[in-house]
Amino acid sequence: MNLSATGVGIGTLLTQGFNAGAGGWTTTNTSTGGTPANAAWTLRPNNYFYNASSNPDPTFSSNDASQFYLSNSDAQGSGTTATTLVSPSFSTIGYTSVSLNYYHYYRYNSGTSDRAFVEVSTNGSSWTTLQTHSSTQGADDAFVLATVNLNSVAGQPTVFVRFRYAATWDWYWAVDNVTVSGTGPAALTWASSANPSGFTSNAQN
Repeated sequence: MNLSATGVGIGTLLTQGFNAGAGGWTTTNTSTGGTPANAAWTLRPNNYFYNASSNPDPTFSSNDASQFYLSNSDAQGSGTTATTLVSPSFSTIGYTSVSLNYYHYYRYNSGTSDRAFVEVSTNGSSWTTLQTHSSTQGADDAFVLATVNLNSVAGQPTVFVRFRYAATWDWYWAVDNVTVSGTGPAALTWASSANPSGFTSNAQN
């Protein structure tokens, strides 16, 4: 009898396009100065127009022409922007390779205080920075794809990712279509056959 078994798991662990709302994502806004509420991560519709403090005035359009999240430091005005957008928890157990994809537009201004961070946590309280944006990424009408390696948290029962924006009367960061995917061992597929022929089975027993 011949017995064979194969299996490589490829799975989507988290996906969110924000078209139906926050979908379990949470936000914080500890900005100070100016009008802090204006900096909060806010869901905006496709073709959202913002009358900026200086030209050009952007009309935001995500990669799939849909609703997205925006944190707007310029709208806050004179002050310090500190906002986070945090995913629901997800598990990476059973996966040996994990990656994060997202589409975004980050308009950089200047200086060391203007940064966009992508971070990961296994407890929701201590965070590790995996990606730092310190230059303009994409455009208001051309969100770009970014990929972050999450292998450091493969095999964990609880994982969070967050987008943290730190700025001082700078511009803005828009985020959409976030996906976490993984590859690794999965439930095996089984097949057996008799030699000479006459019996086949896909049962694991």
